[in-house]
Amino acid sequence: MNKINMITSNQAKVKSLQGSLKANHLDDVMVCSQNLNIMEPQFDTVQEVSRFKALEAYKILREPVLVEDGGLTIAELNGFPGVYTKYIITSIGVDGILRLMQGIQNRSAKFISSTTFVDSNGEVFQFEREGDEFEISKEKVDIQSPFAWSELWKIIYLKEYNKNLCELSEDEVQEYYSKLGAKGSIQKFVNWYVTRYGK
Repeated sequence: MNKINMITSNQAKVKSLQGSLKANHLDDVMVCSQNLNIMEPQFDTVQEVSRFKALEAYKILREPVLVEDGGLTIAELNGFPGVYTKYIITSIGVDGILRLMQGIQNRSAKFISSTTFVDSNGEVFQFEREGDEFEISKEKVDIQSPFAWSELWKIIYLKEYNKNLCELSEDEVQEYYSKLGAKGSIQKFVNWYVTRYGK
């Protein structure tokens, strides 16, 4: 059985990877979540952060590892918070983001992410998300979606549904993600993994 160590404490990410692998008939791949408390490096891009963390994890485990790192970029804030998204959420929160956006008309934003896989030989492969644009809502919708992997769901407004991401039903969430197709960095990794290791 093949094994991938996903370096995260976020079980939603693990489930997402497991689901994608299973959908591609890779039931024999075991995904193990590992929280190694690797230092969060201060780099300018998510690609650099993801690569650094994956290589550090590989040094510790000496087994295949996967790291997905990402962030929210807001057009009118020159791409901020970007690599600092996690810090911003834990410091000023989504309410703080809304305060930064007060009076701004152009509220377009998108997610960026980079998935780094280090194989058993220590070779590095990276996969980038193709951003899908949405808007930062003017108000927070304080609904805790069971599918949410971040508080950001409460301030992400989707025009096509005329509501915030946290308000979507299970069917709508599945529909939304199916529309994104293979654009996500984890999905791109899975597609590559299937080609490389699939039967």
